Amino acid sequence: KDKEKLNVNNQETHENDKRYYVNSAKCQMPYVDPFNAEAMKVYKPMSFVPCTNESDLITVHYDSLYKRYVLRINQEVIHEQVGEKAIACFYQKIIYGRHVDVFDSIGNRTRFYHGFMVPIDIEGMLVECTTADEQRVLQRDAFVLVQYQKKPKSKPRKSEPDRQASIIMYGIDTVSRTNLRRTMPMVHEFLKSPGWFEMMGYNKVADNSFPNIFAMLTGYSPETAKTQVCDTDLDGCLDRIPFIWKEMRKAGYLTAYAEDEVIANTFNYMKPGFSVKPTDYYFRPFLVALENHTEATYCQDCLMKYCLGRRLANSYIYDYCRQFMQRFVADRPIWGMFWSNHFSHDNVFMLSAMEHKVLTDLLNFEKDGAFEHTIMIFFSDHGARFGPLMQMQEAFLEERLPMMFIYLPPWFRQKYRTYVRALELNQHRLSSNFDVYNTLKHILDIGGVAKGWSHNCPQCQSLLLPLPENRSCSEAAIIEPYCTCHKYEEVREGEWTWRLASQVVERINQYLWQHNMQQRCSNLTLRVVNATEQRVDNLDGDSNLAGGLRNYHTKFQVHQNLGEFFATTLYDRKTEALELNVEHISRTNMYGNDSECVYDKIVKLYCICLDKL
Repeated sequence: KDKEKLNVNNQETHENDKRYYVNSAKCQMPYVDPFNAEAMKVYKPMSFVPCTNESDLITVHYDSLYKRYVLRINQEVIHEQVGEKAIACFYQKIIYGRHVDVFDSIGNRTRFYHGFMVPIDIEGMLVECTTADEQRVLQRDAFVLVQYQKKPKSKPRKSEPDRQASIIMYGIDTVSRTNLRRTMPMVHEFLKSPGWFEMMGYNKVADNSFPNIFAMLTGYSPETAKTQVCDTDLDGCLDRIPFIWKEMRKAGYLTAYAEDEVIANTFNYMKPGFSVKPTDYYFRPFLVALENHTEATYCQDCLMKYCLGRRLANSYIYDYCRQFMQRFVADRPIWGMFWSNHFSHDNVFMLSAMEHKVLTDLLNFEKDGAFEHTIMIFFSDHGARFGPLMQMQEAFLEERLPMMFIYLPPWFRQKYRTYVRALELNQHRLSSNFDVYNTLKHILDIGGVAKGWSHNCPQCQSLLLPLPENRSCSEAAIIEPYCTCHKYEEVREGEWTWRLASQVVERINQYLWQHNMQQRCSNLTLRVVNATEQRVDNLDGDSNLAGGLRNYHTKFQVHQNLGEFFATTLYDRKTEALELNVEHISRTNMYGNDSECVYDKIVKLYCICLDKL
């Protein structure tokens, strides 16, 4: 039990002792001190930069009696700007519906006055106030609204059904559990409140956002879906995939999905997106309108839009999430995923600037009473994949151990005590994205058998049931390149370490040729081997390999634009036999414009365009 309920505070005060998030016969997942000397050399806390210092001229309020939104014009702000002079305010409706992933048009400019009740068919609007002669714009703004819809009448039942738990998944891209502690200590402290459980043995199953989120929402890897359902790169496929929200809707849940960046959107970046509206409330058409019709500004070291008009891009989806819960959570079951990547993806220390914002969001959810009803999953897809943290000794762990917190509301903890005990126990057991998928399925069918739902991981199960204490990565569908349970030690550089890295580079070149990229992408040549590590444990028997094959990590740099890579291989030092899946090689520095000439999401990682040399 002591091992199962490892004291994290104890870990932080005994940094010289070897501590583990998971310590079992098949998995030893090391604890990383967020404030170690190496990390603190590169960590640069950042200050929050607001999108505007002006007060809001127009605010939105919800009239709970009429179940309608009301626009108010702030007279004090008018007085500050124009004194006693008259002003004129206008709105334009964001019209959508003909195409799922974009908006159709912007409606006519219509004048409104203080106390204007927004028509129920308006879900998004651009607003503007000017001087009375319309010669000077005083302020522009935009609002996206979750309009109320009545609960459908259900058929009378002989017995009272079990209460259905609402589920909100609130995610932030590129947040490891270590970097959360380092950059957002107050948020981490909040997440220790009663009802919250941190999955400290949670390990990602794939490289980037799409396959990790896809596994969590479908129980499939994209590769398996390609053979069993359809190819997610092809038009119409994402509409056919059995996403968890489809099952939620069948079970009577109202559903929502929102992200805060158009280009990097999970289902649209190098993907075809949806041709059928996926959820009841779907934010993307409004986001496209906001990015097209508001002034975008960028933060330092960010490639994604930071502000859309007067507001943070993240603020729009936070407001959308909050409205969704305020409108519905008290009287019907809801499921929603709200995913933010605009501030965290490109600069992992930007999280420090957003600490108060994220903490305030969580406190507002609490103030609204949302936590009385809702199971909340506060999570990320992976840790940093490039940037200064990738030069650290713990880079391997940083990249593979995203934060994963699950909150259970009081009524659920009271009613399902055995599930609560299981979740508590599982905090220090190895878990993966496929277990999260099974947990969502289990909540839908809370009295049923919660095993075998994930297609890619038949052995995976709900986190509300005790996970096996002796669980290996392969049993959680985590392949060796992403597994943090095994011990690797750095080996002294020699001729063979150079030959190993050279062979890996050659395999990347062969991969590019197989994809007919030789006219676009440069032939890569090895510049330097930064480090080579050999696996030194035999925790789950995987090291009993044929002949002299052993697991190695090789970290290296190529001449072409100084691209940096990290590969997990099986290699025989004597025969130089090499087993490797090129698509599991990580690019560890930002490739920016290096691969603009290709449009395949995976090929992009390895291609350095000839015209970018």
